[in-house]
Amino acid sequence: MATLRPLEALIRELGGLDECKRLGFVFEDENKIMSLSHAGMGYLLFVKAAGTTAVAEAFAAGYQCGADEYAGKPDKL
Repeated sequence: MATLRPLEALIRELGGLDECKRLGFVFEDENKIMSLSHAGMGYLLFVKAAGTTAVAEAFAAGYQCGADEYAGKPDKL
């Protein structure tokens, strides 16, 4: 994956462009130029790079990230 561009790596990882678009990981602008969304880049940085392989692991990591963000901010809950 390190030798591929991030967009190509994501498409290959998820099995195709349609799946990437369905998940909101890729968007296409009015000039038909595709880019990674914030969610797509986050997936590559925090799920793929961490070696997360199961849905439960991904959920736990996302939940923990949210919990850490709001820890100490009880007025925001």
